[in-house]
Amino acid sequence: MKTLNKIILLIGLICLISLSSCKKNFEEINKSPNNPDVVPTSSLLTNAQKSLVDDIYDEWFSGRQSLLYAQYWSQRNYTSEDRYSLRQTTNNSYYRLIYTDIMDLIEIIRLNTDSETKAEMAAYGDNNNQIAVARILKAWALQILTDTYGDIPYFEAFQGSENPSPKYDNQKDIYYDLLKELKESVAQIDVTKSGFTTGDVIYEGDMSLWKKFANSLRLRVALRMSNRDAAPLTQLLTELTAADFISSNDENAAFHCIGSSTPNSSPMWSAFFDSKRNDFTTCKTLIDILKGVNDTLNSKVNPFAGLVDPRLYIYSRPRSGLYLGMPYGMPDASTKAYAGKCATFYGSGSYTPTTAILPLAPDYAPVLMDYAEVAFSLAEANAWDQTLYVEGIQASMEQWGVASTDITTYLAAVPAANEENVITQKYLALYMQGYQAWAEYRRSCTAAHPSGYPTQLVHPGETTSPGVTFDALLGTDIPRRVTYPSQEFTINGTSVNAAVSRMGGDALSTKVWWDGGN
Repeated sequence: MKTLNKIILLIGLICLISLSSCKKNFEEINKSPNNPDVVPTSSLLTNAQKSLVDDIYDEWFSGRQSLLYAQYWSQRNYTSEDRYSLRQTTNNSYYRLIYTDIMDLIEIIRLNTDSETKAEMAAYGDNNNQIAVARILKAWALQILTDTYGDIPYFEAFQGSENPSPKYDNQKDIYYDLLKELKESVAQIDVTKSGFTTGDVIYEGDMSLWKKFANSLRLRVALRMSNRDAAPLTQLLTELTAADFISSNDENAAFHCIGSSTPNSSPMWSAFFDSKRNDFTTCKTLIDILKGVNDTLNSKVNPFAGLVDPRLYIYSRPRSGLYLGMPYGMPDASTKAYAGKCATFYGSGSYTPTTAILPLAPDYAPVLMDYAEVAFSLAEANAWDQTLYVEGIQASMEQWGVASTDITTYLAAVPAANEENVITQKYLALYMQGYQAWAEYRRSCTAAHPSGYPTQLVHPGETTSPGVTFDALLGTDIPRRVTYPSQEFTINGTSVNAAVSRMGGDALSTKVWWDGGN
């Protein structure tokens, strides 16, 4: 011990004698080459894109929530989520993870703004272009979050320890700010300068495509709020032309997964083949619309009755030669008894195109926004335009790999554009984008048509299978939002309770602002 003390004392005396040199060497020696002081913005962007896609399109937040609410999928067992009983652990995780994922985008903006770091970050692309990309992705994610819950922390959401209890902002104010953010992001982009030199999986640094994506998101936001305020949509259509939006499938915003194995594979591949789950199959609602059959159990007429949609053979798989979807909202025992009639995508435990649908492929690219949605949105904004309606159908079918001859045959027979046909075709095109389809259904529920489109969606209390009624565990209708996470009432109680009071409740039936709520 005495020897050790002497050594320590000697080291201390040496450092005191050459203090400045000792300090300088200490700082340099203690820098780890594997843990840089500033993370490259290119790495932050890749992580933000991958994390948002994984967390929004995975088996929990998509598979057990939005894909169910849109009645694209049904569960083969454990049907509580189909009947609107959401696990609070899942709800807590979803809310927390999306905000956490966005923090990488906030950091990209900070690093490209701070005078001490912006010069270094310019190595990864023009500073302003990097900031614009981060703002666009942030707007995309926060719109999904506010459409899910309604009022959420927005203006004070990312202040960290400076404000651990951010207030909840009215969705109306959030929507107007989303429009502002996206418009400013477009103005901030300089297409003559570099985008992200690396790390941009969605558009590989092509700023002209980021500009189109931002404009297309402005269209989504403006159209969704148009029942409350049509002025932003009118203004947008005055400012922009069709060429300013995503205008072909080559310009779709999608995250291109590498495939092969987790964490590089698509989210649903990981759920089915990495986690070895076989919990989901195609919903009867979607299958019947695609097959062109009416809902005789509830006297609902299919607007495309008698017309088989070739996407049927891509969105699902046959069982014993038949395409039969799982009736939605059945009790667990009824579901298990019916499961043998429906497609099982799991196969032998590995993905094969003949057994599993395309979205379960390891290299599937989840879509953030595509040309089909833009075409249908513009069709609606232009009085249910026939040409844009046809373009939307064609774009969707081409995107999913339908043969050109089948597309031609279908388009020759499809009924003309009107409100129901355009919105129902948009629903078919948004397959696997459950949050957007669910939001579009809610938006279509108007005083003139309170049950919304597609009319084939099964509501609680209706017959879902012969002799079986859709018996929701919670709520009396298709949810208009998700209730706030239970953790928020513990850690941010004052703010969340103020939001509940302002919105008029915290129920599945409580409407968000653009849906007619407070």
